[in-house]
Amino acid sequence: MKLEHPELERLDLRDRELENSDRYWFARHSGSIIFLILVLTVVGIYEALSIPVAVFPTTNFPRIIIGVDNGVMPIEQMQVTITRPIEEAVNIVPGLDEVRSKTSRGSAEIGLFFNWTVNMVDTLQLVNAAVSRVQSSLPPTAKIETNRLDFASFPIIGYSLTSDTVPQTQLWEMATYDIKPRLNRLTGVASVVVQGGEQPEFHVTLDPASMLRARVSVTDIVTAINRTNVIDSPGLMSRNHQLFLGLVTAQVQTPEQIGDIVIKNVNDVPIRVRDIGSVAPAVAPVYTVVSAN
Repeated sequence: MKLEHPELERLDLRDRELENSDRYWFARHSGSIIFLILVLTVVGIYEALSIPVAVFPTTNFPRIIIGVDNGVMPIEQMQVTITRPIEEAVNIVPGLDEVRSKTSRGSAEIGLFFNWTVNMVDTLQLVNAAVSRVQSSLPPTAKIETNRLDFASFPIIGYSLTSDTVPQTQLWEMATYDIKPRLNRLTGVASVVVQGGEQPEFHVTLDPASMLRARVSVTDIVTAINRTNVIDSPGLMSRNHQLFLGLVTAQVQTPEQIGDIVIKNVNDVPIRVRDIGSVAPAVAPVYTVVSAN
């Protein structure tokens, strides 16, 4: 004979009622629960296929960098003639908190720090306008670039061209004239920068004694080369109801052609570049060495 306490019977009965009620609630709302799960699944698939994906998030840093290149000008002269005038010109831009500059021989980097509340796209235009107002008073040889600092300013992918047989000058020409234009045409590519290598050029080595005898200065030589090495148009020609643009080229491409350039005439005798110096192929001075791999 089994005896149970009345309190225990009531607790057991209450547990069974709660369990049955829970099962009944899930059974009664099973359709709604399944519908909600399906809706969440569809929304998740749609968002996964349509949400934008990027390597870095889109962030507008409140910073603008102004880069100036002016050859090999001394530091003291760079500070007086370029760095300080630009700093004074950009001080009128609204929202500017701090200006930091670094000046070296022939180059300067001016960093502008703004507060986070300004619109950096509009601020970049204001900075460009301020720099344009002062650019007329800067040396004409100064090259100024203004960039807004964001994740797009940093390289995403890099390619290295190496060869044991092809010289560095040809690798530079291949990267600059063959690969770079094709990469620029790709969708989503903002800019392509070629670094390293050796840029080919021609060097004219002058003989001071020959220059004195011919009474020729360095300015005369530079002017003669710039005046001769041009491409110009004499005008349009009409033929068969069509207009054709005529071009006259005097570009030099070899050391021999540069040596044949006439600097001036003395007593109807032409003084050529080869008479006062030698011309040889060379490479441009390299100030930044780049190594990869």
